[in-house]
Amino acid sequence: MKKKLLYIFSLLILLGLNRSLIYSQEKIDATFEADEGKILIHYELKGDSQKDYEVSIVLKRTSDPSFEIIPDETTGDIGTGKFAGKKSTITWLLNSDEEEMLDGDDFYFDVFAEEIKTGGGIPWYVYLGGAALAGGTAAILLLNKSSDEETPPTSFPTPPARP
Repeated sequence: MKKKLLYIFSLLILLGLNRSLIYSQEKIDATFEADEGKILIHYELKGDSQKDYEVSIVLKRTSDPSFEIIPDETTGDIGTGKFAGKKSTITWLLNSDEEEMLDGDDFYFDVFAEEIKTGGGIPWYVYLGGAALAGGTAAILLLNKSSDEETPPTSFPTPPARP
């Protein structure tokens, strides 16, 4: 029972300190329009306009869940930058291979934005070391028996005689 408590305690500490890794990426709704040899993707990222974000896109198809295209040549509000708080546009310049794959009208874009954390934070190994220290302390406190309690001597019965 004490080992279970120790494992649960350690797991809760690790998960509690690492919330930013669980919810680090945001999916954004986007619209697009096709032009001659290019596609314009429009999106709006809600967030702090002073922070940097890493923005990426993937073209998907509703009729085929396994269909995904990551555009080769893009310009505009994609990559790393301050894209939050404004209407942003990405221009995808199509090559001939990509144009051939775009037959139909059931396409949509997934736009992903991940906030870039810059310096000033505490490295992950500090959290890990703190969790190990807290877990070790909890183990010592939970598993250490009090010196006031004396264990009664154990006496085993004598084995039966040999036949």
